[in-house]
Amino acid sequence: MKTTVFWLLVMLLLVCGLGAEEDSKRPLKAMAYSILPGGGQVYNQKYLKAGVVIGVQAYLIGNAFYHDSQRDKYSKKAARESNLLLKESYLDKKQSSYEKLRNDYWWMAITAVLAASDAFVDAHLYDFEKRKSDVRLKFEDKTMILEYHW
Repeated sequence: MKTTVFWLLVMLLLVCGLGAEEDSKRPLKAMAYSILPGGGQVYNQKYLKAGVVIGVQAYLIGNAFYHDSQRDKYSKKAARESNLLLKESYLDKKQSSYEKLRNDYWWMAITAVLAASDAFVDAHLYDFEKRKSDVRLKFEDKTMILEYHW
């Protein structure tokens, strides 16, 4: 477990270093970094968003570990129990823990997709302020003209 956390931190530091020197961001690269919780947001230099994404993902992962351990605990208790009523009670608690674990996995997937989408959009809009001056909208004689300067 400690080695996993260590490698995740190393990967996050690499993402921080890679995102710092670029003038424009690549959306697919930002989305790829989103495999690591908050990686796409760090790449786009949106550190507050990265903290929120890391916090939410850490909470959901912690919940998943907790519900998995609860399921295993009640499964072992049910296997050892000879009293039928207690055994059914333990099996009901195991089923409840399994359903909560399944919900945790769904929420992790949803937040991962949202974080990747956010990183993708932020990378597209990274240099928006610089490029905004290139587009002009003109109105002349009941016509609308959209001008883009390369």
